[in-house]
Amino acid sequence: MKKKGIGIISLILIIIIAIVAGIKIKQNHDENAVQEIQPVKVNSKTVPTFFFHGWGSSWHAEDTMAQAIKRAGATNTIVRVNVNKKGHARLIGKIKKNAKNPLVEVNFSDNKLTNSQYNGQYANAYDSTGARYVKNAIDLVRNKYHYSKINIVAHSMGNLEVASYIKLNAGKKNFPQIDHLVAMAGHYDGIIGICGCGGGISLNAAANDPRIKATAAITMYDMPRVGAWGYFDKGTADERYQNKKQIAEQRTKEYGTGKFAKAGGCFEYPAR
Repeated sequence: MKKKGIGIISLILIIIIAIVAGIKIKQNHDENAVQEIQPVKVNSKTVPTFFFHGWGSSWHAEDTMAQAIKRAGATNTIVRVNVNKKGHARLIGKIKKNAKNPLVEVNFSDNKLTNSQYNGQYANAYDSTGARYVKNAIDLVRNKYHYSKINIVAHSMGNLEVASYIKLNAGKKNFPQIDHLVAMAGHYDGIIGICGCGGGISLNAAANDPRIKATAAITMYDMPRVGAWGYFDKGTADERYQNKKQIAEQRTKEYGTGKFAKAGGCFEYPAR
């Protein structure tokens, strides 16, 4: 009887172990399983998508994305608009009548706003020069092909210029309907007191325009890590605290005086 009881207990334990092992195996399989990608039906209506590059960059930064979209079959047309330092926009390429979701790569000759009269006061430059560059590029294509709807993809400084364009022109009669707005890496480097979370200003501008049907914000930064460790994981805890304290004091000072100090721009980097 004693041996029989031990055997039953052993069998129960074996069954329990087998069940637990099976659950673990299934969990591991689920965690490591590759998600099946379902095919997406692309809308083939003729709505152009404008790409706006970041600080110090050019249309080359947009071309990898544009070519990938073309290879995927979502478009059959890529053109370019060059905007010179005087704001004159010139179309390179042609959009045919049967074009599907044409892509417009916008290139700014004044890609650092150095031609602006504001001499480093970028927040003001975005509201004037940058917004004008964006408007001229969009108007050139719309006036030629009579589009009432557009999509916008902007990176870094391009987000600020697009946000200013929307803010200054959204109430005007000929302002286009923006179906989709994608803001990539809108971190607004060097501007004290403005949202540091990617795409913040662009999203706020979009939220105030009911004609914009969808928005997305993408950032290259892990903001919680930056807040805890600083950019590039540099600096001691005390140094990071002192930096936050200095920024807070600067905000208070500027709010009281109504004058904003000049801030540094982005790091230099090679731009083709």
